[in-house]
Amino acid sequence: GREIGYENVFDFSLGNPSVPVPEAVTRTMVRLLQEGDPMAVHGYSPSLGITAVREKVAASLQKRSGMPYEAKHIFMTSGAAGAIAHALRAVTEPGDEVLTFAPCFSEYAPYVNGTGAVLKTVPADTVSFQIHFPRLEEMLSRRVAAVLINTPNNPSGVVYSAQTLQKLAELLERKSAEYGHTIYLISDEPYREIVFAGVDAPFVSAYYANTLMCYSFSKS
Repeated sequence: GREIGYENVFDFSLGNPSVPVPEAVTRTMVRLLQEGDPMAVHGYSPSLGITAVREKVAASLQKRSGMPYEAKHIFMTSGAAGAIAHALRAVTEPGDEVLTFAPCFSEYAPYVNGTGAVLKTVPADTVSFQIHFPRLEEMLSRRVAAVLINTPNNPSGVVYSAQTLQKLAELLERKSAEYGHTIYLISDEPYREIVFAGVDAPFVSAYYANTLMCYSFSKS
């Protein structure tokens, strides 16, 4: 920055939103502050999230994915980071293993370590950046409680194909049956709307029943 001017340096490290919110959002927030019931605006919301909001989210997911989401399937968090942290705590115990895939978001390690579980990284398939299935199967031991994926991926930009997700689901179903316990799939999807012409971003949950989808509205 000192050499070329800070206005010429672009930070690609973390995806902090850098554009204003839609004007309708600002107007609605102002209206609620001015006209809303103060107890409703400033009081505690239910631990699982405001029911009306969960119903709206479920309806949106149902419309976009074709899956029968209901409010009971939705847990509100502060962004995808909070969702991942909750999801990991819900399905792991200290000493369990969580597998993810290179290249991956650097903050996955502290999220997993905070639960007492151990994060292990499956090496990348550097040709396609889809899943390296031979290495995944080698590492998918009895101690694995969850597999953490990110599609569309940060930082590679790759979207997992329907074929990849189907193969992953079949492997997890087979290993869950073999080991006698569910291996959960945690799907980090804050970028799912940011895909370009000719690319489909399949809904991971449609392929594997024991999926916890983690989403953020800030990116879209």
